[in-house]
Amino acid sequence: MKARKSNQKKTTTSVHEPAVAYEKAQQLAVHQILDLEPVKVNEPLSRVDTFRKGLRKKSFDRLKEVTGLDNETLASALAVSSKTIQRTAVFDVVQSEKMYALAELYAMGIEYFGEDGFRRWMDRPLFSIGNIKPIDLIDVTEGVILLKTEIMRLQHGIAV
Repeated sequence: MKARKSNQKKTTTSVHEPAVAYEKAQQLAVHQILDLEPVKVNEPLSRVDTFRKGLRKKSFDRLKEVTGLDNETLASALAVSSKTIQRTAVFDVVQSEKMYALAELYAMGIEYFGEDGFRRWMDRPLFSIGNIKPIDLIDVTEGVILLKTEIMRLQHGIAV
């Protein structure tokens, strides 16, 4: 028997996908969260000087906006009353340092989880920290350090 030649043309199929542009999301930096010039917080001695002069109310307001926390929660984190927050134009050294530490935590968390994801993470109990909600630890420096460590563990894929 003779093989029949097909009159069909060989067709090749190709997949056309739209070009996807990958842009690195702009990282939210601490100076942006606190509405400061980068030079004021980019080096340790600059931070010391900035904290001694005190962060201004606009830094607090910007921190509040980024974190989504209310005055009462932020006042507790800064170890002052909400009335003091309302009256303060320039925060003292300790309050300025705490604001900076919170801004670092939120910059790190938002970079990893996204804004909404990080807010949800802060509000749910975590097994790795004794079923405590992260938001309940921001009033103590050691608590903020612990939360930063947890985020770094997640970034590096270290499971508990």
